[in-house]
Amino acid sequence: MLADNIYWDVRCIATRNQDIGDELASNLVASTQPIHIRSPLTCKSIFWIRQLRYGWSLAHHNLVELGEAVGIIAGQSIGEPGTQSTSRTFHTGGVSTGDIAEYVRIPFNGLINPDERSVYPTRTRHGHPAWMCRNELPILIKSHNNIHNFTIPAQSLLMIRNDQYVESQQIIAEV
Repeated sequence: MLADNIYWDVRCIATRNQDIGDELASNLVASTQPIHIRSPLTCKSIFWIRQLRYGWSLAHHNLVELGEAVGIIAGQSIGEPGTQSTSRTFHTGGVSTGDIAEYVRIPFNGLINPDERSVYPTRTRHGHPAWMCRNELPILIKSHNNIHNFTIPAQSLLMIRNDQYVESQQIIAEV
């Protein structure tokens, strides 16, 4: 991905955050000006690699998805012993972090109404829209003629919208 626009005389031939495909690369070979690209090596984020910094996934030849594990293909290319030592997988099927997600399941069917003043928008680790609960979140669930109260723990990821119909045992939050 390009970090800056590229100009040929006064005409812009490529824009910032544009991926460098085969056609653009062949045009840039003739250019004598420096070309700045995004790279995980220059990213200032210490906890993750930004999508545009990483670029294309060689596994599916497309821009990496939000939340996708990156670097696994590189680890696998050096063989099984190297995969275990560099990726820390040790036959667990993924990177071993020790974190286990705990889910909140709704006990009955109904229409859900969370108090949206104490939540803010974010995304799950898989890139899906969610809402972070700042404090304990009271929820009203209307089923038939009954109204049930339910509480979501503080700092949970709420995965449902206001006025959404939920079914019994559906996951509505991740603690």
